[in-house]
Amino acid sequence: MSNSSTVTCSFTMDRDTYNEYKSTIVRKGENVKGNLINHMLKVINDSKPNAETIAAIKEAEQIVDDPNVPAYSNVDDLREALEC
Repeated sequence: MSNSSTVTCSFTMDRDTYNEYKSTIVRKGENVKGNLINHMLKVINDSKPNAETIAAIKEAEQIVDDPNVPAYSNVDDLREALEC
């Protein structure tokens, strides 16, 4: 009976590509399965914003919602405001 919290992955690929990949991974002291799992986790983690990014997004949203913060519809208006 299989565990419902795991999945078996199976795919077909070019043998030469696989062999070259496996050779590269083995030279690094890794194995194919572990390397693929680590790559998947990295992809997942890299797609999530970190705390600094979340804070910057919240700050930007607050600035947009603040009626006291001037808004500019074009670069010329912004330049003019900065030259004052």
